[in-house]
Amino acid sequence: MSARTFKLIGAAGAAALTVGVLAAPATAAPITVNYSCFNGALTIPITMDLGTLPAKLVAGQSVKKTISGGNVHLDQNAVGVALGQGWDAVSGTNVAKTQTPYSLKIPKTTLPAPGNSLDIPATGAFTIKPTKAGTYKVKAGDSNADIQGWNGSTKANDIPLDCVAPTDGSNVFGTIAVSKDASKTTTKASYNAKKHVATGTATVAGAKFKLAGTGKVKFTLKKGSKTVKSITASLKKGKASAAFKSVKAKGSYTITAAFKGDAGLKGSSGKASFKVK
Repeated sequence: MSARTFKLIGAAGAAALTVGVLAAPATAAPITVNYSCFNGALTIPITMDLGTLPAKLVAGQSVKKTISGGNVHLDQNAVGVALGQGWDAVSGTNVAKTQTPYSLKIPKTTLPAPGNSLDIPATGAFTIKPTKAGTYKVKAGDSNADIQGWNGSTKANDIPLDCVAPTDGSNVFGTIAVSKDASKTTTKASYNAKKHVATGTATVAGAKFKLAGTGKVKFTLKKGSKTVKSITASLKKGKASAAFKSVKAKGSYTITAAFKGDAGLKGSSGKASFKVK
């Protein structure tokens, strides 16, 4: 489960705003991440508890957990600042797209009278998805928060917060051992008799978790058992192709696509055939 506490410390007399996400007890201890926002003018310590991390994963494997029992806490000063803006309610989101992506939704909630704090239930989820083998550090990455003020049913001013995570290791929850997935290279061959061009296409993905292959694929054109030519092409979004020109001799051909592997996938190859009549 996940617990997060946001404390906004503003410059020039701005008051503190604390947003906390409380969850069920977890076996792993939470950490506090000191985010730097507004080019360093604002510091947001965020306490997060992701619970028990898996010991092992395979590249491309995705683990998603729901943030349940979430709670957003606005202290008395934060409530006073919001009321001072003319707001009578607040809502918002906090989203991180790097490292361990997470998304937290703060529902629209009416503010209390001055001098009171406010607890707002919040929901969200986080995702762990390593893309290469080795030791994967589960980190809290840069985040984008958005605090929305309300006047009745009308949205008031909106406050976006672009926040940078620290680089001193204090944002690391733990590590996971990641192994490579087997890959599958799906190969197709086509022939244009008018242009005398044979084209090989390959799609490379993890056999189990469908991670798109990266790097290069070597296409080899053979007539029978004789190699005619080889072309190396780069994968883009897991796909690559190669065009062999001046293929005129009649007979049976094959195109083999060989993928040597990358940081997350083991190597594989595929073969397709065509005829020139």
